[in-house]
Amino acid sequence: MTALVEAVRACNWQLLPDALGPMAEASPECIAAIAQPGVTTDAAFVVLSGLVNRLEGSAEGPYRIEHDESKNLLDYHALLLRMIAHKGAVEFKHTALATTRYPLKLTEVSQVRSLDSAPVQLADVLVGAAIGSANVVTGRRPADEGFSNALALYRDEQLIHLLPSIDFEAEKAFRQDSQAGEHIDYVARHLAK
Repeated sequence: MTALVEAVRACNWQLLPDALGPMAEASPECIAAIAQPGVTTDAAFVVLSGLVNRLEGSAEGPYRIEHDESKNLLDYHALLLRMIAHKGAVEFKHTALATTRYPLKLTEVSQVRSLDSAPVQLADVLVGAAIGSANVVTGRRPADEGFSNALALYRDEQLIHLLPSIDFEAEKAFRQDSQAGEHIDYVARHLAK
C-alpha cells in the first residue's frame, strides 16, 4: 500500500482529485477498501474487455487472437478461454462505441513465443511506439528520441483506452446508460474461476 500511495503522490494526481485524492492522502477508508480480499487495483481486465469490445465490433465474422507469453497475458489467457466457451446470449453496453455480446465472435486464443511470431513482434513494436509517443506528449520523454510521430499511425478511435480525458461531461455522455458494472458482475458470476 505504501508503494501505491507513493506512486499516486508522484503523479499529477491533482488533475483527478476525486479519483486519486483519497489514495494520495492515504485515506484509511480507501486503503481498507483496496485491502479487502478479492479486490485488486489491476486494470488489466478493463483493458482486456476494451480490446475484446473493439475486436468484436470490427470483426465481420469469427476471428482468433495470438498473444505473447508475458505474465499479464498469461493471467488473462484462461479468462479469454472461458469467454470464448461461454454460450449464453447476453449483451452489455459499455459506451457509445463499445458493447459486449456473448457468445463472442472470438473462436480461439493461443499463446506464442514472441520470437516465433512476426505478427506478435509487430504488435509489440507498435504498442511500444505508441507508449513512447504518449510519453513524449505528456512530457515524460524528450521528443528527439524518435517517438513523436508514432501516434499519427493510429486513428483516434484506436486509442480510446490509452488516452485519458478529464472532460468529465463528455465522458459522462459517452458512458450514458453504461452496463459496464453489470458486465463485470456477469463475468464474476458466470466466467470466474
